Amino acid sequence: MKNTLTYLLLLVCLLTFASCDEEVATPSLQATLDRYYPLELNRAAYYQVDSVVLVPTVGGIRYDTARLEARETLVESYLGGDGNTIYRGERWERAEGAAEFRFKQTYTITRTDGTLMRSEDNLSFTKLVLPLRSGVSWDGNAAFDEQREILVGPEFLDVYGGWNYRYGETDQRLTLDTGLEVDSVVTVEQAEVDNLIDLRSAYERYAPGLGLVERFIDARHTQCNDCCGGDTGACFDLAWNDKAEKGMILRQTLIRRE
Repeated sequence: MKNTLTYLLLLVCLLTFASCDEEVATPSLQATLDRYYPLELNRAAYYQVDSVVLVPTVGGIRYDTARLEARETLVESYLGGDGNTIYRGERWERAEGAAEFRFKQTYTITRTDGTLMRSEDNLSFTKLVLPLRSGVSWDGNAAFDEQREILVGPEFLDVYGGWNYRYGETDQRLTLDTGLEVDSVVTVEQAEVDNLIDLRSAYERYAPGLGLVERFIDARHTQCNDCCGGDTGACFDLAWNDKAEKGMILRQTLIRRE
């Protein structure tokens, strides 16, 4: 009897400690998302945005370049139908040298126990997941058909075709192109497709207390007509700058948060 009581007491203690560990671990993991994507109302993030759009012309493919400044701010929060809090944000932009920002779009952020999702332009992206650890992968575009074509300049392109999200480096120290120095940066590798007709290269970087600090997309396509008259053999070894017929390049870099 004495041995039985001792065993039962030991079992209760073990279960109690296990329960305590579980209660501590869950908020600790959730705090990671809070750090890398802070959901703070009325705290603006300012970005430098450099973009290139390919435009077909009579003389060939023209690369149209532009630089602008973007401001993103979460302006309100409310409960969704599933009980999760939804944050509504606004993006404003101004061209280089312009004095005033102009409204661009509304977006929403939804954070669950283990994911963070951003929705914009009728597309929803799972930006971050737990655990936040190098090598962890997920389908960040599962909420929509990745073959859906998006208007890019005058052409349509399946920008998100072939994407596969995974964590790369999770503790980088970087100096961004804007001169901002950031620590403990996490890189989300989103796409790395490079074949005869399609190039998809994309990643995002996040830093504690700042959220998104850098975003890059290079999505281009060719049928080898403009460069090589449809001769895929001649087209195969050409650089993308010489053979791309439609697409876009985008780099968004944090300037500051206020």
